[in-house]
Amino acid sequence: MAKAVKIPSLEEMREYLKEYSADPLHNRIYDADHAAMHKEMTLRIFSVDMPDDVKITAWKFCKALTNFAHAPVSSAEYKRMEKWLPETALIDVLLKACDGYYPNPAFKYDFDTIGFSYSIALISQSQHRRADCLRLLDKITQYYVNTKDDWYTVLLRNMTKLVKDFPDLASFKSALETI
Repeated sequence: MAKAVKIPSLEEMREYLKEYSADPLHNRIYDADHAAMHKEMTLRIFSVDMPDDVKITAWKFCKALTNFAHAPVSSAEYKRMEKWLPETALIDVLLKACDGYYPNPAFKYDFDTIGFSYSIALISQSQHRRADCLRLLDKITQYYVNTKDDWYTVLLRNMTKLVKDFPDLASFKSALETI
């Protein structure tokens, strides 16, 4: 019999973080659940309304992100997202969760640049609602072109690594190269 997946609600995540912040010794168990709940991207994802079956997939995705020590750099790291491509409902959630979120260019602890980077890598490779994916990527690209925040280099690397297989990313790569 398969073990049931316990998915915390958004309110449980917020309460956990509130209790964690109030505890000066941070007496918590440091496991994948803790790491996932401690990410801004997890909170953004679970702020999106979704059915329970999608919550299971989203929680597995968030927990998978805790295994990564940095934003994707190599082609193999970008390929990690291929297994999530069939999860079209997750792509729908990520399109909403990433819209309007721009990681702090100083890579501060309270911002989840790793989760955002891998989410953008997944969206960049998805053919599901491709026009919406490209619209979001354009919005994010224009934000970094206009602000010139340092995080643009991570987005540029994303476009550079993926443009060969996804030529429709070329305009974003070119725009980011102007910074």
